[in-house]
Amino acid sequence: MLEVNKTPGTDAEWYCRKDPEEERFYEIFFAICRKYAVSWASATEKEKAFVEEVTRVTYERDRAERLGLPLDTIKGSFAS
Repeated sequence: MLEVNKTPGTDAEWYCRKDPEEERFYEIFFAICRKYAVSWASATEKEKAFVEEVTRVTYERDRAERLGLPLDTIKGSFAS
């Protein structure tokens, strides 16, 4: 009979665990892609940079609002 490893912290448990922040980031990423009709697989480097930056700022603002953090600490879009 096959013995199943039920110890906490197994590789399978780690692999299947979902990070809520990562999930939220990708929800925003896909929403931005839909909003601007960007297909990531065929996007130009300029389109990808745009989506990445808009996603970063949107996610950071969303996270700050959820955690009650000040919004003025978030680096603006395309700021150097």
